[in-house]
Amino acid sequence: MSRLWLWWALLGVWVTGSVLVHLFYIKRIRFSTELVLPPIRIVDGTQLRLRLPGNLFHQGESRLRPLGNRSALDTLADYLRRNPRRLLIVTGYHTPAESRQTLTGNLGALRAQAVQDYLLDADVPDEQLAIRGQQAESFPVIRDSTSALSFAFAPIRIDADWLARHQYYVDLVHPLQLYFPTGSTAYIHTPDNDRFAHEAVAYLRIHPRERLRITGHTDSVGTVAGNLRLSRARAMAVRDQLVKQGVPRRQFTVIAMGDKNPIAPNALPEGREANRRVTLVIVQR
Repeated sequence: MSRLWLWWALLGVWVTGSVLVHLFYIKRIRFSTELVLPPIRIVDGTQLRLRLPGNLFHQGESRLRPLGNRSALDTLADYLRRNPRRLLIVTGYHTPAESRQTLTGNLGALRAQAVQDYLLDADVPDEQLAIRGQQAESFPVIRDSTSALSFAFAPIRIDADWLARHQYYVDLVHPLQLYFPTGSTAYIHTPDNDRFAHEAVAYLRIHPRERLRITGHTDSVGTVAGNLRLSRARAMAVRDQLVKQGVPRRQFTVIAMGDKNPIAPNALPEGREANRRVTLVIVQR
């Protein structure tokens, strides 16, 4: 009896093997696997490597599909906040067929804008984001889903405007820098430096023994004597604006440094932008 069971077992193995050979090799039938769109890579040198799922949009739509908690876009937002001198360029794509099916003029731009809105909600500064819309003849679509995005990075150019916007008011005894266009004695106004000036005027009015020290600086372009004159003119221009608001001249200490005290290398364009400045600080007695 045991020998009979052995033969039956061998027969079963042979039949099963024959069926499998017939299915997989003769009929060329495979187990079906769900097709998945390839992920979108977000790479910034060796500093950042992320993957977004490929099924970000429905065809003909610009609304981001749900990404779940703590998606790659959240990690991207963290990276941008830690690197304020990196610009993210998001390009959204659309096909001619999609354009014909919708009333939207540039569906690709709206797709890029959806990513921009997501990052803005995650407190990424607007100046670190740029979006584009571009037509593509085709791109991967699986089950009405598509990615239709690409990401690139570029350095943000540091100029006087950028420096001024990133100079934050703390209090009157923390030095605040005012930045100037080249050759100019008119500084770039921002909400923070306007607040410093407003609060400095109010403070000096009720503390007549206190002084506001105003120190003028230049970059290294030009002669030593010319830079000294320009740095003094910058400091005096700031002082005169505050005097017009009712603070006596004796409460200001004006210092001209010319190009003697740079805070960045003058050999670099952005260094020269940083050195064209006036420093304000209340000197308490």
